[in-house]
Amino acid sequence: MRIKKLKYLLLTALFALFTSANADINIHEGEWEITNNIEMSGGLSMKMPSTTVTQCINKEKIVPKTDKKINKYCTISEQNIEGDTVTWKMQCKNNMHSEGSVTYHGETFEGTINTKTEIPNMGTMSMIIHMKGKRIGECHKE
Repeated sequence: MRIKKLKYLLLTALFALFTSANADINIHEGEWEITNNIEMSGGLSMKMPSTTVTQCINKEKIVPKTDKKINKYCTISEQNIEGDTVTWKMQCKNNMHSEGSVTYHGETFEGTINTKTEIPNMGTMSMIIHMKGKRIGECHKE
């Protein structure tokens, strides 16, 4: 009986710690404009034009997306929050692996995503996405 109580208390404390860490991150929830600067190396070395997307970001959906198709083809396999910084690992259906990190500053953030993928007959391609985000208002209902 005491072991069950101890396990319950430990799980409750861990949940409270994770929840409070999530609650303390310096982010103002809402609609964000995210600008991405992409550099590619490997078989296709080049710098691509900047892209801009908008996304609703809140404490439950805190990882910024660089493309709306990401939700369809990719899943976040790991996510950690330390202070105002969120790190994650992402796996996509096309054998692409990514690791990302963003640091929030209330109404802005900056971060990077490092991606590697195998391209047939070309080898490994690496891509670095430099992101900057700014809150532009309330989330739009879809």
